[in-house]
Amino acid sequence: MGSTTTDGQPAGTPGLTLTDVLRERAATDPDGVAIVIDGRAPLTFGDWNRRADAAAHGLLRLEESRRRRIALYFGGLDWIDYSIAYHAAQRAGATALHLNDTMPADEVAHRLAECGVNGIVHGSALAPPAGFTGWTADLKELDTGRDDPPAQQPRIDGIADILYTSGTTGRAKAITVPHGNMMFGRAKPTIDALGHADHLLAAMPLGTSSSQGTASLSLLSRSVLLVAPPDDPERIAESVARHRAGSMMITPATALALVRARVHERHDLSSIHTVTTASSAFPPAVARELLAMLPGATLAMAYTSLEAAPAVTLNLFDPARPLSMGRPAHGTELRITDEQQQPLPAGEVGEIWMRTAAPRRRYLDTDLDQRFNIGDWTRMTDLGRVDEDGELTFFDRSVDAVRSGGTLISSIAVEAELYEHPDVREVAVIGLPDPELGQALTAVLVLTGRGRLDDVRAFAETRLGKAEHPARYVVTDKLPRSFLGKVLKRELRARYGQPA
Repeated sequence: MGSTTTDGQPAGTPGLTLTDVLRERAATDPDGVAIVIDGRAPLTFGDWNRRADAAAHGLLRLEESRRRRIALYFGGLDWIDYSIAYHAAQRAGATALHLNDTMPADEVAHRLAECGVNGIVHGSALAPPAGFTGWTADLKELDTGRDDPPAQQPRIDGIADILYTSGTTGRAKAITVPHGNMMFGRAKPTIDALGHADHLLAAMPLGTSSSQGTASLSLLSRSVLLVAPPDDPERIAESVARHRAGSMMITPATALALVRARVHERHDLSSIHTVTTASSAFPPAVARELLAMLPGATLAMAYTSLEAAPAVTLNLFDPARPLSMGRPAHGTELRITDEQQQPLPAGEVGEIWMRTAAPRRRYLDTDLDQRFNIGDWTRMTDLGRVDEDGELTFFDRSVDAVRSGGTLISSIAVEAELYEHPDVREVAVIGLPDPELGQALTAVLVLTGRGRLDDVRAFAETRLGKAEHPARYVVTDKLPRSFLGKVLKRELRARYGQPA
């Protein structure tokens, strides 16, 4: 098809940066609570603003920090100091690179070198990364006690962040993000896209591409942000129950952990009315189980990419259309093309492209940027189809779709059927080389203690088409995942017979 869009384009917010929003929230509601971490003193907008200014002056004392690149190196639940350090970097006119202590040391070193980082602001409990030769400081060392705004303020066309892709299909890639991109189409703090909740719980990893956006939720909505560790379902549920959180933002991996832990049997989760997720495909069986745990809640799903944001499609999960990604949000355009970038008609599977009128995010690597940002469009590296009503159905990641015997097969569609078996805890479907078929489907399973592979195989034969039947099943204890919780299918391909 051609392009699909909602009517009109957002006007954007000329001159407004995210740190301007913090300053406005502090002026209008200084005692309002912004961020809560159980067991610690909450962060108010006034304290956040004052401490960011004080630390920004500390950064500006370091002559090389002005208009340079600064890494934020934090870990665990150190969200409050991280959030203060982030806005200090913005107010010093610097670009922020986001890192955490769970990243492999060689990956941290690679990102520091690739981005040309001049200095590191780190958590007080963390030592700076080994081998770094620039300046390092924790937040206390940067605190000047000054509460006046620095004379140097960020420009709307300046680069706010360097974010890295998830690295699911290969080495993570650096993306530059202008200030104007983050605030495009957003009014001053009046955004309530998460169900108008008094408390919004976010279970996201610190020091990643999603961190800045997570920390900003309290600025761009009227919700108090509750932060919980994404790998601790018990603590997530405890926090929801204690604060009567109305909204919850989680990844599909965290949703799976909550379902498997059956936390609703021990904690009152009845306050939740909205769950939001993005990042990767959500198995329909897991979505239904999650919603059964949260009676009356809706599951809001967003489809976007780090490179294409703020372009996004939005959808409320519907069991009748489990792989639907919904329609483009206001200001987003969507198209499906063939491999020659020619538009495809409605209903045909092809490459997904998205665009908005926002200032562009760019790959740090100019060669990559020229391959994936073409004209105004961003290639999503995903496959999908759009129906006559403009609704997007996700087919697969381009690299994960399996071409077997002349048929293009969606690995996530096969996974969705296998997840319907009650003894399948986790599953990843991959294509491995086959001399006759080109690729043969292999299902890598994690089963419950009572699970039997023969039962799963027989179950699959009743639900899958002939071409979708896995030629091989493998049972393992766990699936390899990135520190963001995404399954690393490239590692499975390497392990079971195909180079990554």
